[in-house]
Amino acid sequence: MRRFVIALAVAVLATPLLAEDAFLSIGGSTGSFHTDMRIFNPSTTKDIQVTAYLLQTGNQDNSGAQSVTFTVPKRTQLVYNDVLSALFGVGGLGGLRLKSADDFVATQRIYALAADGSTTGQYIGGLDAAGARKKGVMLQIRNNGANGQIGTFRTNAGAVNPNATAANVTWRLYDKNNNLVGAAKQQVMPPLAVIAPTSVVSFAAPCPTPANGPCTAPGSADLTDSWLSYESDQPLFAYVSIVDNADGDGTLIPNYEDTGVAQQQQPSDQGKVFNVTLRAGAIIVDPNPDQALLKNDLVTFKIHSNDVEHGFRLVGPGGAVLTDRTYKPSDGTVSVIVTIPNDGTYAYSCTITTCSPQHNSMYGTFTVGDPGNYDKPGYN
Repeated sequence: MRRFVIALAVAVLATPLLAEDAFLSIGGSTGSFHTDMRIFNPSTTKDIQVTAYLLQTGNQDNSGAQSVTFTVPKRTQLVYNDVLSALFGVGGLGGLRLKSADDFVATQRIYALAADGSTTGQYIGGLDAAGARKKGVMLQIRNNGANGQIGTFRTNAGAVNPNATAANVTWRLYDKNNNLVGAAKQQVMPPLAVIAPTSVVSFAAPCPTPANGPCTAPGSADLTDSWLSYESDQPLFAYVSIVDNADGDGTLIPNYEDTGVAQQQQPSDQGKVFNVTLRAGAIIVDPNPDQALLKNDLVTFKIHSNDVEHGFRLVGPGGAVLTDRTYKPSDGTVSVIVTIPNDGTYAYSCTITTCSPQHNSMYGTFTVGDPGNYDKPGYN
């Protein structure tokens, strides 16, 4: 029987998840595809309140996500067909976060509606935020054709950052001979960001010197039997979906714990390099980046604290968080690689308000191209 699967979670659970903070990694209604959700209150004694948050796709900061709160009566299942439309009145794709002070069960049915009215799909359980991983690996990837080509497959990958802070992620795609495809891809996932299912080749960076080096460009790699790994400074949900190009059959591959990757493994410096020193009362960036960068530049910030634990958050024009994490002197120097997305004014600041009496002085800005309209940063 033909079935269509869209990968919506890190793992397909044998039984629905019991949780107080759960994520449904991707869903919605677009074209012939729909997502139905069910919420169950297992309590025999009381009604519960559940708040749903709409997590927009596009790897954007969802800290201010739209939310709606509803009541689930005791021993009751609530039905939300076309869930994003039912809860928020929107179409398209998005992730869902579900929070409650009480236990609940959340599941999703993802299906395609055929012209004759039949449906095919799969059921997914909600994912407990505590089950996210800093290191993961996904196997049995196949990516060797396009829709309609018999005997070939295509693979998409997606991810969710379930944290209130940005995650600095390194993706590595390997071919059937276990060779790294292209280069490791450095990516920042802002707080509560969602990466919708995207072709797996986009999770490999282009070769630094494709014409001269041994690097295999993502588009030319043999991915007939390949694998994808990641490591992050914040725990993530990640998955791949393998689709048969002949009939649309899909298979969800969850991420499994990758115990062999050094968590603090440092990437090679890329692009323009700046040294960042964090100390009480000051953040020193050397050389001065003001007007030294261009849109789309690849930049390595080599960051270290020389006294106590500090934070370093870099925010781009429009409020996009490019990196946000903390640094202890014992961490040594940590390389963080970002891409400059736009012209405008960029602000950096310490995020640990108790680091020192001089914390309120730990901020600064630099400009790329046209500074635009900008209010000077500070602390409340």
